[in-house]
Amino acid sequence: MTALTFPSDAFPALPTIAIDVPDDWAAITVPCTIMAAAAPETPGEFRPNVVVSVTRFGADYSLDVAANAVIEKFAGLEQAHEIGRDRVTVGGLEWAHIESTFLDPRAGTLVQAAHLAVVVNGQVADLVQITGSVTGTQAKAGVLDTLRTIQRSATAHA
Repeated sequence: MTALTFPSDAFPALPTIAIDVPDDWAAITVPCTIMAAAAPETPGEFRPNVVVSVTRFGADYSLDVAANAVIEKFAGLEQAHEIGRDRVTVGGLEWAHIESTFLDPRAGTLVQAAHLAVVVNGQVADLVQITGSVTGTQAKAGVLDTLRTIQRSATAHA
């Protein structure tokens, strides 16, 4: 029998990821994510949040493929409208940023911002996705700017 281990050369560790959140935000646990944070709770209101996930692909996976998948996902949501998108390079890593509004049956109008990077490590590529969510009202009140600041603070490396 051969023992396989993680991490190892065959199965590299996941990227190291860091984000800066406001002092009054709290770390929260969200299933299927590696890290998440949320604004202080206000009874009866949607809690603005940022969740970080990592999905592993083959080394040839590209940021274009990832960004197009998010754009397609957003387009399929009820009453979806893309707000904008851009790309920036931070610390040598290119990030794609896509924002959209859509109608959520529980929360009403939501704004989601997806911030994506692909970290290549040997034979794998890890898609780092940092998704921020706020209601339309919260976005107009400036909370969307807070999400953008959190996302733009992100660093990721193998």
